[in-house]
Amino acid sequence: MILFWIGSALLTLILALVIILPLTRGRAESSQSRNQLNTDLYKQRLQELEQDRDQGLLEDNELATQELQKSLLDDVVTERSQQYRTGVWLWLPAVLIVVAVEYAGYWQMGAYNKVAQWQDNAGRLSELTRQVLLEPDGDVTEQDMIDLIQALRTKLYTDGDDFRGWLLLGRLTLEMRDGETARDALEKAMKLTDKPEQVMVPYAEALSITGEALRAENMIKQVLAKDPDNLEAWSVFAFMAMQQENLTAAIARWQQILQRMSPDNPRYSMIERSVAFAEQRLTEEDHTPITGPRYEVEVNTSSNTPYHPGAVLFVYAVDAKGGASEAPLVAQRIENPSFPLTITLSNADAMRPDNNMNGREAVIIKARIAPSGNVTDTTNAWEGRSAVLSTEEDRQLVIFIDTPL
Repeated sequence: MILFWIGSALLTLILALVIILPLTRGRAESSQSRNQLNTDLYKQRLQELEQDRDQGLLEDNELATQELQKSLLDDVVTERSQQYRTGVWLWLPAVLIVVAVEYAGYWQMGAYNKVAQWQDNAGRLSELTRQVLLEPDGDVTEQDMIDLIQALRTKLYTDGDDFRGWLLLGRLTLEMRDGETARDALEKAMKLTDKPEQVMVPYAEALSITGEALRAENMIKQVLAKDPDNLEAWSVFAFMAMQQENLTAAIARWQQILQRMSPDNPRYSMIERSVAFAEQRLTEEDHTPITGPRYEVEVNTSSNTPYHPGAVLFVYAVDAKGGASEAPLVAQRIENPSFPLTITLSNADAMRPDNNMNGREAVIIKARIAPSGNVTDTTNAWEGRSAVLSTEEDRQLVIFIDTPL
């Protein structure tokens, strides 16, 4: 805060000089220019007198010269002290008005209160940490969390190599559902430790919040492959399934937690309620009639289609007329597919409830193997497609994946 006031004072001084210098310099230059003009006129008149004397037109040259000198002395400006006093009264009110307007305007429209609160929070980091994390009394508010995050970010600005600080900031901002800040903080934490697996689970959660679901899913799978009993990883995995509206996967992942958790754990009953809620939603959806065509699709690969471990199969329908870059109307994603396989594609698999196969005259069904797991990434991807299919009736069909992209 002291630096702010010093900086504002320096800026005010510079602004004052911008006002004062032109005024004082202008008066001085005005006096000097007047004296210089009188001197030049004196010299010119003196030359004329010399010429008149040489031509015999001037009888008393000495008297004329004295009169000319007296006239010059009368015209020279000599009252410098009086001019200076007049200059002070000219610029001092302007400077005072500028200072008053500057600080009054900042007080009314600036962020003085926020800056003061920020400085106060920065000095209360230990107190806030104890109040929110170490000795919570049950009265911890959202504002307390915001103040702690602000204080911690201020500390990390000056101490950027604090691994625990960045990890804590990432977890706190996850609690506030600030995915971007959490992601950036946890990325820095991963760079500062030789055990990045300590950060992978919260980092995956941050990625899922910011929309990087594929990276998040792959990261959680890596963690669970090494530590199948990691309850935090299973919890984040279930959260990701709920984000994608995949209720079946969410239930399966919560059940994995229940199998590994003691019934005495306070979270046990909460997870049971989550499972019951998801099962109820599934039941309601099962009783919701699905209108529109249903296609039973058998997918197989040709003999020249390469095998990519970990590849993902996408089966989806697009409007036969094209449009919107052939955006999928309905789609299914199958991990680690084993061919041949059969799926049923219908409006229940719509990408958006208000945009499905209803109202389309015909569709084309495509099956694509994407080694990267991203349907839009055509690197080493292979595809097969159906003929144009009418949406007026259900169909059974076979698609061979035989075309490289």
